[in-house]
Amino acid sequence: MANIPSNQASQARNLLENAKSVLIAVHANPTVDSIAASLSLYLALSSVGKQATVICPTSMTVEFNQLVGVDKVVGSVSGGSGRNLIISFPYQEGSIEKVSYNIENDTFNLVIEPREGYPQVTPENIRYSNGGGTTDLVITINSPRLTDLGRTYQDNQNLFRDKPLINIDYASHNARYGKVNLVDPSVSCTSELVVSLLSQLGFTIDADTASNLLTGISAGSANFSSETTSASTFEAAAICLKSGARKSIQMAAPIQYGSDAFAQVGQQQPVSIPFPNPPKASFPRPQAGSFSNSNIQSQPIMGKPQTGKQKTASPTHQPPRESTHPETPPDWLKPKIYKGSTLL
Repeated sequence: MANIPSNQASQARNLLENAKSVLIAVHANPTVDSIAASLSLYLALSSVGKQATVICPTSMTVEFNQLVGVDKVVGSVSGGSGRNLIISFPYQEGSIEKVSYNIENDTFNLVIEPREGYPQVTPENIRYSNGGGTTDLVITINSPRLTDLGRTYQDNQNLFRDKPLINIDYASHNARYGKVNLVDPSVSCTSELVVSLLSQLGFTIDADTASNLLTGISAGSANFSSETTSASTFEAAAICLKSGARKSIQMAAPIQYGSDAFAQVGQQQPVSIPFPNPPKASFPRPQAGSFSNSNIQSQPIMGKPQTGKQKTASPTHQPPRESTHPETPPDWLKPKIYKGSTLL
């Protein structure tokens, strides 16, 4: 697993123990690893009685549906899980004359009186949400700079300035802006780092948390094939599997080299590679009679194409043609004796 310095782990433990409400903030346009790590922290903190909220300025898409608790991700701080009921509607400066309430038959009525000359507030314009309360601790995930949090930071700068912050990331260029910075560029992804954090802090990793972390590790390490994948990556995955993680690793599709090689993904077809037929070797036929090395006709092993006009043999009988080559000398088969520079 990733090696979190003991002093950093101790500081993180103290902050988490003293916090009742924790805001987990994820960067805009998050990765599967980022959301998996955030929801894993959410599940772990909720299991020990903490009020946790995961906030992301980008809406969740179908790629995150495999993660447990993805429906708990909210888009704004006011859209959290606080106890306060927040009623929101479009407001124009000076448009509200008075706000009051009354109770009738055990029913609480909030009365909003618009000022003369301004449009009235209609039910279609009203939005309801839960929020409020106090956030005791902020945890940022995969955000090298606070501005990477998008409108979450822009709309709540006082919150990020006034509250203690734990910064969890594996980017080497992280600005280390937190009170506690759990930043380790040697790991393959943030989910691997969260496995180490939860293990060192003594959290029980249940099956749902383990499944999220294993999915995050698989996605963050490109199915354990990235350059930063190490033994600690597999060790973190093993901890998840021992904790009951449900595997959802999606292997990459096989590479297609052409329509002749693979008919479709996952159905490999045999490949037929044509090889040219080698030309048959042509050897000279020995002539009758006595001969020595000197009377063997020198010919190449591999036949050479003949020059001149060539005709294809006809299946019908044709009369023999006279040879155009000169006649063989009558003494061709007689033994030759080499004397000096002449042949006798």
